[in-house]
Amino acid sequence: MLKYVAARWKTILQWTVTLALVIFLLAQIQLRTLVDLLMHVDLTGVLLGAVIYLLNNVIRALRVVRICDLPYRDTRALLTPVLASSFGNNVLPARAGEPIFVWAAHERLGLSWGTSSAVMVIMRVFDTMLVAIIFVFAAIYSGAAGASPILWAVTAILAAAVVITALLPWLGTYLVRALVRLVWFTHKAGLIEFIEHEGRLAADAFVRLRAPRIYAGVFLTSLVIWLLTFGWIFVLLRSLGIDVRLNQSVLGSTFGILSKAVPFSSIGGWGAHEVGWTAGFTLIGFPTTLAISSGFAVNTLIILTSAVCGLPAWLALSGDRRRANGTIQ
Repeated sequence: MLKYVAARWKTILQWTVTLALVIFLLAQIQLRTLVDLLMHVDLTGVLLGAVIYLLNNVIRALRVVRICDLPYRDTRALLTPVLASSFGNNVLPARAGEPIFVWAAHERLGLSWGTSSAVMVIMRVFDTMLVAIIFVFAAIYSGAAGASPILWAVTAILAAAVVITALLPWLGTYLVRALVRLVWFTHKAGLIEFIEHEGRLAADAFVRLRAPRIYAGVFLTSLVIWLLTFGWIFVLLRSLGIDVRLNQSVLGSTFGILSKAVPFSSIGGWGAHEVGWTAGFTLIGFPTTLAISSGFAVNTLIILTSAVCGLPAWLALSGDRRRANGTIQ
C-alpha cells in the first residue's frame, strides 16, 4: 500500500513539475507570437516534413531487421510497431512508445522478451551515439565549440559518449553480469531467474553486433535516420519563417532531442523538449522569446505529424494487445 501511495505521489510530482515548466516558458512569451508562427506556416514544408518522417520510420524498421539479422521482407511487418513507438515517444509521457514496441516485436516476430528489450536498448544506444556524432561535427565545423565554453564542454562530453557507446557491444556482457549480481541482493528467486535468462538473451543480442556486417548496417541506418531527423527539424524551422542555418538548427535542436529522450512526464508531448530546446537555441544566440516560441511551434508540428502517421498504428497494436490479453484470460 505504501509503495502504491509513493508511486502515485511521484507521478503527481512529475506532472506538477512538467506543468510548471510549461507555464513558466509560456509566460516568457506572448502567446500571439506562437499562434502567428503556426498560422503562417508554409504547408509545403510541413508536407515535405511528413514525407521525411515516413521515410525515416521505414529506415527505423530496416534498422531493426539489421539488428536482429532478419530477412529484409520483415521490414514491412515492423513498420506498424515502429510508427506506433514513434507516436508514443513523441506524444505520450515517459517514453511510452518503447514498451509497445517491445511487446510488438515479441508478438509479431516471435522474439524473446530479452531480445526485443535488447533491440530497444541497442536502438537507443545508437541513437545517442549518432546524435552525439552529428552534434560534435557541427560544433567543430562551425567553430561554435571554440566560441562558447558551454558548447565546448557539451561537445567534449558527447565526444566521450560516442567512444563509450561505440564499445557497448563488447561491454554488454559485463554489464548484464553486474545487473545479475545486483538482483541477487533482492533474494527473489523468480526475479533472479528471469533476469539471468532474459539478460543472457539480451547479452547475446549485443554480442551479435560485433559482426562487422551487422554493426556497419546498424550504424549506417542510424546515421541516415538522424541526418533525416535533423533535416526534418530544419525544414520545419524554415517553414515557420525562422531564419536559421543548418548548423544552428543541429546545435540548438540537439538539446531538445536529448531532453526528450529522458523518460519524464510530459503534457501531450510538451515539457522537457521545450526546456532543452530553449537552452540550446539561447546558447547559439537566439533571443529567448524566439527560442521558446520556435520550440513549442516545431514540437507542435512534430506531434501533429506523429499523430496523423502513427496514431492508426498505435490503435492497431493496442487492439492486438487487448485481444491477446482477452485470449489469455
